[in-house]
Formats: sequence, C-alpha cells, structure tokens
Amino acid sequence: MDWLFWRRKSDSLREEERMINSEISRSKRFGFQFGVLTVEVSHTVPRGLSNILPGRTISFHILRKNLRSYDQIIGYDLWRRYYVILPQTDKNGIEVVKARIYQIAEKEKWGDISMSSVAYPDDGDNSRGLLDTLSGNVS
Repeated sequence: MDWLFWRRKSDSLREEERMINSEISRSKRFGFQFGVLTVEVSHTVPRGLSNILPGRTISFHILRKNLRSYDQIIGYDLWRRYYVILPQTDKNGIEVVKARIYQIAEKEKWGDISMSSVAYPDDGDNSRGLLDTLSGNVS
C-alpha cells in the first residue's frame, strides 16, 4: 500500500510539472505572467461526500464554478489538495482569487483550509522551482 501511495504522489507531481511547463511556454511566447495556488483542507477535518454523508471536503465543482473558464484545476482528494493554475494573472490577481476561495470555503463550510501561491516569473522560472517555492510557502 505504501508503494502505491508514493507512486501515485510521484505521478501526480509529474502531471503538475507538465501542466506548469505548458503554461510557462505559453507565458514566454506571449509575455504573460501566471500564478499557481494550492488549496488544502486540514487533515483534522472529517472527510465527507455530501450533506447525507457527514464530514467536509472541497468540492471540485464548486471551486471550478467560481473560477474563470480557462483556469486549470488539478485535484487530488487523497491528500485533500487542489492545484490551481491561473493564466494571465499577476500577484494582485492571485491575492484576489485567494480571498474569493476563502469566502467560498466559509460559505460552503469546508472547515480550515490553507493556501499558498507563487507567481511566474517572480518566484521561479521553471516548474520545479515554482513547485518547490509553493511547497514552502503555506499561508
């Protein structure tokens, strides 16, 4: 079981790197900035699926509905973490999105969430650098 857990985690990081590399390429081509967020629910919050089944979890669909159509969400419920790529977004825009997600979390009663964010090219110029900065930048 442990091997499967770490294999899935490793595979997911490759997918994140691939998507971020794609966005870096697009941003370089057109001179854009972009941001990456992690949204994470505390492990102390009970897991749940709906009002019928008690507990709390981030709803991918609610999150998707409240973001722009071209924002990309990568979700991994096993760790209760979502990665959100925000194309054409500067640091101020990232803060606006974070505030919106905190409001959604309060309204939907997701429990305690934590978010971290990075901006390209300010916080890193490659996917690995952005992900490393992201993992050490939890607010």
